[in-house]
Amino acid sequence: MDRHSEQREAVPGAAERWYARLLEADCPDADRAACARWRAADPAHEAAWRELDRLWQHSATAARHPAVAAAALRALHYTPPAPWYRRQAWLWPAAAVAVAAVAVLAILPHWRAAAPAPGTTYSTAIGQQRSVNLPDGTTVTLDTQSSLVVRYDAHERSVDLLRGRAQFSVRANPQRPFVVHVGNGTITDVGTVFQVRTDKDCTGITLIEGELDIAASAPDHATERVSLHSGKQLWFDRSGHISPVQPADLQAAEGWTEGKLFVHDWKLPDLLAEMNRYNRTQVSIGDPALDAIRISGVFDSHDPHTMLQLLQRGWPIRARDDGSHHVVLLNAARNQRAARPQKL
Repeated sequence: MDRHSEQREAVPGAAERWYARLLEADCPDADRAACARWRAADPAHEAAWRELDRLWQHSATAARHPAVAAAALRALHYTPPAPWYRRQAWLWPAAAVAVAAVAVLAILPHWRAAAPAPGTTYSTAIGQQRSVNLPDGTTVTLDTQSSLVVRYDAHERSVDLLRGRAQFSVRANPQRPFVVHVGNGTITDVGTVFQVRTDKDCTGITLIEGELDIAASAPDHATERVSLHSGKQLWFDRSGHISPVQPADLQAAEGWTEGKLFVHDWKLPDLLAEMNRYNRTQVSIGDPALDAIRISGVFDSHDPHTMLQLLQRGWPIRARDDGSHHVVLLNAARNQRAARPQKL
């Protein structure tokens, strides 16, 4: 076995150790932060964590049923004393969850064998966009710098969005739901068109057609759920909070799939951050006075040269090429020095 194979084999074991640590009541914030860094370090880490989390969620839900919990106790060769049932019945829900934890930890060494196939990974580089036709007729459009893993089985069509943004045009099949796992949330669909974008701190969902069920989990596994209807959008963060539903800008939502940025009253830094996602030429602001400029218009996401020309014509902005695909925007009213020729 080569070094890379050994590293892949070690990932599930590391996920098990992190998950068990975070289940402990006295787990310190430093360990939780370290776990978050481990998950973010590699898409394989995040995929292993999500698979383990699904196992825990299913087991914890089942354990809340007394008969299931009793069966789990018998399987673990443990029989609680009679007074535990009669005099402390109020402890049952917590005890049942504890049983689930014990049962999950008992089968952790075997969970890899029962896990679904690794799936098929689709990715895009800087400036690249890609459409993929899945076996069921669903079409996925990946935005720049995006990555996802597709896993299909007889019961569910599952996608893990690891980074970036994607649009899903889902072929309807009520008997086989289409589920997108992203961060600490899940999006369940049977046949719609929707977009998901995940950033460092939150995930945004825009529904173009149909209806979606969305669930977001908090670190303590409490889950918030909401239904989203056509023409609406929302976001959820890592704490499991789901925002109020808002009307979606469908023109802007669909524009990126055609290489267009529809911008309405954006701050200049926000426009540059979005353009920088698509291009190796990175544009930054060299004068804080420019931060307050607000922009409206339509831009080709792959053409920073034209964007810079438009900015210099419409606002007191001068673009200075610093070389190595880096352009700095200066306040033209303050800086009258001749600009170097741009090399975009």
